[in-house]
Amino acid sequence: MRKRNLALLLLLLLCLQYTYAQQNNTMSYPGAQPSWYLGARGGYVFKNNTLAENPLYYFSSGYFAELSGGWRHKAFSWELGLGTLNVQRNKDAMAFNAAATDILNGLSNKAVFKNALEAGEANGQYYQLPANTQTLTLSKNYRNFYALTGPNLWLGKRRLQVNIYAQAGAALQRFGYYYVKGNGTSANTFTYSYNTPTNPPVTVGKANVSVNGNYEQYAMSKAFYNDYIASGANDPGRVKEKSTVQFIARGGAGINYFVSPRVSINAGADYWHTPSPATKGAQSFNGTASGTVLMNGNSTPVAFDDKTSYSKDITGEKPLRFISASLGVKVWLGRSKPAAAPVLPPPAVIPAPPVAVRKNIIIKVTDQPTGQPLKEVAVKIMKEGSHEAFTAVTDAGGVIPAYTNVPAGRYRVVGEKNGVSTTEAVITEADFRTRNTTIIKELQHNDTRFTLEGKTINKQTKNLLPFIQTMLTNEGRAAVQQKTSDANAAFVYLLDPNTDYTLSAQHKGYFSNKEKVTTKGLDRSKVMYVDLELDVMEFKQGASIVLKDIFYDFNKADIRPDAALVLDNLVKALKENPAIRIELSSHTDSRGSDSYNLKLSQKRAEAAVKYLVSKGIAGNRLRAKGYGETKLVNYCADGISCTEEQHQQNRRTEIRVLE
Repeated sequence: MRKRNLALLLLLLLCLQYTYAQQNNTMSYPGAQPSWYLGARGGYVFKNNTLAENPLYYFSSGYFAELSGGWRHKAFSWELGLGTLNVQRNKDAMAFNAAATDILNGLSNKAVFKNALEAGEANGQYYQLPANTQTLTLSKNYRNFYALTGPNLWLGKRRLQVNIYAQAGAALQRFGYYYVKGNGTSANTFTYSYNTPTNPPVTVGKANVSVNGNYEQYAMSKAFYNDYIASGANDPGRVKEKSTVQFIARGGAGINYFVSPRVSINAGADYWHTPSPATKGAQSFNGTASGTVLMNGNSTPVAFDDKTSYSKDITGEKPLRFISASLGVKVWLGRSKPAAAPVLPPPAVIPAPPVAVRKNIIIKVTDQPTGQPLKEVAVKIMKEGSHEAFTAVTDAGGVIPAYTNVPAGRYRVVGEKNGVSTTEAVITEADFRTRNTTIIKELQHNDTRFTLEGKTINKQTKNLLPFIQTMLTNEGRAAVQQKTSDANAAFVYLLDPNTDYTLSAQHKGYFSNKEKVTTKGLDRSKVMYVDLELDVMEFKQGASIVLKDIFYDFNKADIRPDAALVLDNLVKALKENPAIRIELSSHTDSRGSDSYNLKLSQKRAEAAVKYLVSKGIAGNRLRAKGYGETKLVNYCADGISCTEEQHQQNRRTEIRVLE
């Protein structure tokens, strides 16, 4: 590496000396005529995170050095580059981590952890064997010697020029390898459900588990792996890896500064690509899993110890792709001609001033914080000295219809939306003297509030539901606004920054949940509109809707304060519709026994009905029904592994109109 850097430095000094000797000559820069050039450059190869985290590679950063030569004519050149590319392996990433699922599945008596495995308790968990447990750590970096050739496109003609290039060729490469072997105890423990080895298994406690044993992990090319196995050596460090020929390609761009017509220095960026060789990687562990088990109902844990082992291949081959930055120098060898004297343009003819004529006027309005076009702004164009005014409203593109055939004069333009005025624009006589047939002016509207654009939707048919009264409540100030959706089922509210709101339908014969709306965390410079569809249920026989945000404490049926707020909304709707009778049903997820879930859901439904009665709703208008897990809305039945979010979909409270 030091020899290469010294050679590049000497070449740079020779180039500068040659530049000094030629500095008194007046010459043209390369491109005007055919010329040959020689160059040298080197650079830093940045870490590719995809390869750095892949256990088949564990590549880090690196470097490259290159000598090149080429021929250029005008904006085109063809270049050949010979060099070496070296990428290091990240030794810090070679710590051995055993997947907890592999450890539990490798147990001699893995049946006692069947419930834990099926519930996914071990998913994403890894037992970490510290670096001090490694008895052997070997690694060899990736290295190749390449020849690349391809075209260059040059932009610019004087001191500062840009070149863009694409090249392909072949590389004599050594892929390298890493090999880790050791023995020790994991630095961490995990807790899992412990069940009886019966069918079905019954969870009887919790087990704290750690591992101890021998481990091995490696990754290398498949060709080198075959040579290593055939050699009978104890480890790959005793076997010499053979180089192989592989396709390589590169694309990039550079900025070239000509210190003289003969010498240029450059800075560039490259994107490298070469296919990965067929690889062989594996991980194995052989030892024990031990710890303690705390049985349900007991306060004293008992010891646990069992043999475990596994061996698996490491997969996930990726192309070898890198990005690099470089510095270099080129010496240009073609003949240089004296620079041609500049040709002066003929004297400009100054035209007579144009006459003011009638024009069309277009006004565009944008939202100042976001720069987005702003619709529904009332724009007024007023001529000075006259009571006449042209008014129009901006469309979805923030533009008013053209004000056509407008006589020359001085005009003032203003706009207004939601009680907030826009900036002003002035149109002068000079605007009517330009060659353009249309005068375009822009206004800006600065309103720091957000705009909530909503639609009322029929819950059952999903059709638009016009003329529904809605109510927006500012949760911080308890302030209430009411608006009725228009013929297109649309409604609009203005929202203060950093504020929480609730929105619901308050319309006779209809009901909706209270939807939460917040502007907290929103950046007004990026967001102007908040969109929402409000599902509205019509009070007619058979209609149903899920009551949002009704939650119960574990194994309890008491109505919590947050659930009471939701039920209060239902109380108000039932009082406004006194002829309605409803069934209020409670549902559970599939966890727990069928009988237990039925009883719990019935208690919760009865508790909700009791709360409604306490608020003045007649008991003969209400029916409590607990369905347990009999009406799941997804596939998460008994024995199916599901996420907590999927189980939450089944834990719900519904109302259904009986008559």
